[in-house]
Amino acid sequence: RGLTMARFSAQDLEYLSGPHVARAWFAEIDLPEPLGVVRLHNGVGKITVGGKEWTGVTHPGGMQLVGLEEIEDPRFGQAPSVVITLGGITADAWKEIKDMARDIEGRRCDLYFATFNPEYLEVEIGLKKLFPGRISAPSLHRQGIGVRFATFTIESLWQSQNYPFGGKWNASDQERRYPGDKGGQFIGVKVVEIFNG
Repeated sequence: RGLTMARFSAQDLEYLSGPHVARAWFAEIDLPEPLGVVRLHNGVGKITVGGKEWTGVTHPGGMQLVGLEEIEDPRFGQAPSVVITLGGITADAWKEIKDMARDIEGRRCDLYFATFNPEYLEVEIGLKKLFPGRISAPSLHRQGIGVRFATFTIESLWQSQNYPFGGKWNASDQERRYPGDKGGQFIGVKVVEIFNG
């Protein structure tokens, strides 16, 4: 929470505690050419925020951000990931994503958060980059002849924490990792202490 909270000022936090806060998510996805950088938001239509144009879920051109999983705070020893769903993909875009799946993997995808005044539709809190990440391999889906969508897992910059360390918890492996460390000799050994008064 410390990293997330540090990005908001005291004035931002006061606004966020109000009764009517309209929030929006933005995804800036760096795809290989010919698609290039795609900027999507989970609202309606095209809007300009932070000096950039973002396409919403009702844009007829396709590639709409239609789903975004809950974004987690990082936990000790584990890196969070987020799954985003792009819907309304044309047959040509679907084929392009399929053909360039290997080139997409590892590319940048940043998720931003912003708030709007729901009465005046003015930006109250500008774009806050809450989840800088990298794209894992896309997963393409289709239903029938007209429904196509893609899901992308966006992994945080600390995704390597999700892998086991590649060793064993025993004395010999502990000494191999840290020569001279004798603490591993007590792994799995029941220790009983007797105090003499």
